[in-house]
Amino acid sequence: MTDYEVREMQRLIDAGIQLAHKRLLARACFEGQVLVFAQDGKVIEKIPEGSVSSPVLEGDPLLRHRFYRD
Repeated sequence: MTDYEVREMQRLIDAGIQLAHKRLLARACFEGQVLVFAQDGKVIEKIPEGSVSSPVLEGDPLLRHRFYRD
């Protein structure tokens, strides 16, 4: 593979990851859920913009986890 082909493949992979991330955020927003993921070695909790605000989405993350799990 040439250097150009490798860069193009990496660009396509990155674009696919960004698309998957956008779709996951849209799904979480639609279902009123919170996303928790790891980024740069840290745990990040993200509430999608436009999601329905609920008292369950505020406060302790463990309580939210228990609410959505049950």
